[in-house]
Amino acid sequence: MRIVVGTMTGTSMDAVDAVVAKIDDFGLNMQAQFSSMATTDLGEARPLLRKLASQTGSDREMKLGAKEIGERTLKSINALDLKDIDLIALHGQTIFHKPPTSIQLIDTTSICESFNCTILNDPRQQDLALGGQGAPITPLADWVMFRSKIQSTAIVNLGGFCNITIIPANATPSEVRGFDLCSCNLLLNSIAQQNLQLEYDKDGAIACTGNACDKMVEKVYAKLYSQRTEQRSLGTDDDLSTLISEHQSLPVKDVLASIHVALGNCINKVTETIDRVFLAGGGIHNQALIAQIRNDGTTEKLGVPTQAREGMAMAILGALAQDGVSITIPQITGRKETTELVGWTQERP
Repeated sequence: MRIVVGTMTGTSMDAVDAVVAKIDDFGLNMQAQFSSMATTDLGEARPLLRKLASQTGSDREMKLGAKEIGERTLKSINALDLKDIDLIALHGQTIFHKPPTSIQLIDTTSICESFNCTILNDPRQQDLALGGQGAPITPLADWVMFRSKIQSTAIVNLGGFCNITIIPANATPSEVRGFDLCSCNLLLNSIAQQNLQLEYDKDGAIACTGNACDKMVEKVYAKLYSQRTEQRSLGTDDDLSTLISEHQSLPVKDVLASIHVALGNCINKVTETIDRVFLAGGGIHNQALIAQIRNDGTTEKLGVPTQAREGMAMAILGALAQDGVSITIPQITGRKETTELVGWTQERP
């Protein structure tokens, strides 16, 4: 058995998650079991990271932001209190994603100095170098965690963006589909921040008090669904924040309610033929959003806590690369086929 730690901080810029996966067997035969996780809030680093994501930061601020992410990642890993670790796979904080360029910010120095194991970083660059989008990156790990021999399965991640993995019944990795669907929490949070002076609408409470406007639902749905039909990975400039200024005549609660309905319609459209639909990501706490989505519960029903799914995916992808398995799927990211390993940057042997 291998003890593998995967770390992740999403586009919502809320916290750094470190997740422990216990992995038996090797390569595509591996079995992965969730063990534990620890989370460190980004706290005072959040304003700087948002500034960097808006492409207004200096080189000095980039270095400072990378150090902040590295230190908080180390804190999360230390909080796991593990005696032995076989492998650590680090994702970092995405501050820019517009292929062929993608920047995941993290200074790995303190982490490499603290652990005597293989440490991997930057999982997207090799895919990008082969003409891929560098995303979505989790579908192969989702196949390891969630596949079923008898039912088709959709894993819907409600993060800064909504991304979906679709796994046909008894699928091989080459049959898995995955894509970024549309802006999700990134859009909802920007409305709360700019109009309500709140970090986010906790549990969707304000949205629940609003009334959806049919015309706005239709307009927002069209914009959200167009992000899917463009067949590309979504990036830091895809938050659709212009929707806010276009509907200033509506109460904010009605704007939020309308966007929730539109989001639900988008998700239900692409999962309507799937047997099982499971939810993950920070958006599962948003009752206004969950009420709009046809679902069979969260990934917790399949043994993986919702907040742990992406960190666990990083752990699995790290282990797969260690076993010589490329971590992205060509038909999903659009990268070129190659006999070379498409994996991570090895920070520490």
